[in-house]
Amino acid sequence: MNILIGISWPFANGDLHIGHAASSLPGDVIARYHRLKGNNVILVSGSDCHGTPIDVKALQEKKSAKEIVDECHKEFSRDWHDLGISYDLYNRTDDPYHKDFVKEQFKKYYDYGYLYEKAEEQLYCEHCNLFLADRYIIGVCPKCGANIKGDECEKCGSLLEINNVKETKCAICDNQTSIKETKNLYFSLSKFPNDIKKLCESHKNEWRENAVEFTERYLNEGIPDRCASRSLNWGIEIPIKGYENKKIYGWFENVWGYVTASKKFCEENNLNWKDYWKQGKNNKIYLVHAKDNIPFHTVIFPALLLATKESYKLPDKIISDCHITIEGEKLSKSKGNYIALRYLLDKYPADSIRYFFLSNEAIKKDFNFSWNDFINSHNGELLGKWGNFINRTLLFVNKSFDGRLKDCTVDKEIEEKLNVLFNEVGTNIDNGDAKEGINKIFDFIAFANKYFDEKQPWILAKTDIDKCNNVLFNCVNIISNVNTLLKPYLPFSCEKVEEFLNTKVSKWAYNTILNISLSKDIKPLYERYDKSVIDEEIAKLKK
Repeated sequence: MNILIGISWPFANGDLHIGHAASSLPGDVIARYHRLKGNNVILVSGSDCHGTPIDVKALQEKKSAKEIVDECHKEFSRDWHDLGISYDLYNRTDDPYHKDFVKEQFKKYYDYGYLYEKAEEQLYCEHCNLFLADRYIIGVCPKCGANIKGDECEKCGSLLEINNVKETKCAICDNQTSIKETKNLYFSLSKFPNDIKKLCESHKNEWRENAVEFTERYLNEGIPDRCASRSLNWGIEIPIKGYENKKIYGWFENVWGYVTASKKFCEENNLNWKDYWKQGKNNKIYLVHAKDNIPFHTVIFPALLLATKESYKLPDKIISDCHITIEGEKLSKSKGNYIALRYLLDKYPADSIRYFFLSNEAIKKDFNFSWNDFINSHNGELLGKWGNFINRTLLFVNKSFDGRLKDCTVDKEIEEKLNVLFNEVGTNIDNGDAKEGINKIFDFIAFANKYFDEKQPWILAKTDIDKCNNVLFNCVNIISNVNTLLKPYLPFSCEKVEEFLNTKVSKWAYNTILNISLSKDIKPLYERYDKSVIDEEIAKLKK
């Protein structure tokens, strides 16, 4: 089977933060699982390199837009690599390959009549020489008189038409705005509600509940046409006469990155990209992102695919996580309630980060990150359960049996439990529920520790050496199989365990290790953190 997994493209104007990590990790788990199943997998994403915020940051830092995105893309690529996200291609939207493909689609839509011209008035900053996106407009709420930024008043909760905001100024330079007429191209999104409704209804059991609810709400409210051109200095040129001074709006082109990245990867590796993207093929498409990106993946992208008239397959699975809060407060860069992914990676093992966010994935409601929970998760679960079981078993084998165990009888109860676990966890991951899968694995690890305690191999070593050998034989095989189950989740730890066992398993299935011969160099898989770390981290966050 051909599996395409697309993880949403972070905007190249700042650090990756823990919200990016939390919503992206499920995609990596899905990719690693399907590779173990023997499926053909392409995992793609990239840096979203165009848009007003990048133009603004370039103005503020007196750099070119390309300098801004080059720096971000380099940092993003390093962060994803260090977190263990196994991209087949991590691309960028200013890649000429992507730009050329998007321009072809844009011209096609124009020729098909899906793009039309519309004159409109927009707020403009003479000082910055820039048509202003809503987020770069400050003013006064017409309903309660509060100072606001953008089209939403935090004080009275009103969602406003930006043209109704009073005393508007440019948020970049604080100068008053003016109104200028401009012409833009609009995409006829309103032609596709029946198709989107059919897609949503047919995938209610395959999409996340929040994705279905959001999509149904948009359908009920009515899907308006959407502006597809933008007055920007940095972006993809519009291949239509009269629009040489405009660029393609980011919402239109960044979602095409899933296709261009996988298409580019296929061409570089002698694969047929259509096997992953077209109807009638043995394929499955997962789109993985945070809930604020739902409409782009369930409404806009499907409409763009349909408008090509080229038999694109629409997304099978929408994996849309809810948001992350930090210590009970909304994640906010401006207010300092913000943790960069790089900060975590520089201080803590990648697998500790992966485990914490995957075992607490925000599937149905927002999830709160707290330093207390993070440190306790590492100490109590990874070290206290999994690391402890490995350490106590393998050190015992090395000490009492010189690292070698003769073949013994497999405990049928354990074998059956592990076979069930492979089936259940595999189904969970395939359905996009990585959280359920890893929690089941750790429930079994608790059972394994109990098995070790009840069998008391430290006593059997003195009273019945054959029984002791048999118990440890089964414990080592538990470690080997649980390690396979954890491979999609904890890739770095699993590599170390394979070194301990002197084995390498590359198939998603129960397997009995015979001729057990361990490494002499067994070290603790995880180190314990002192509880004082929690107070130190909270103090840093408050500062």
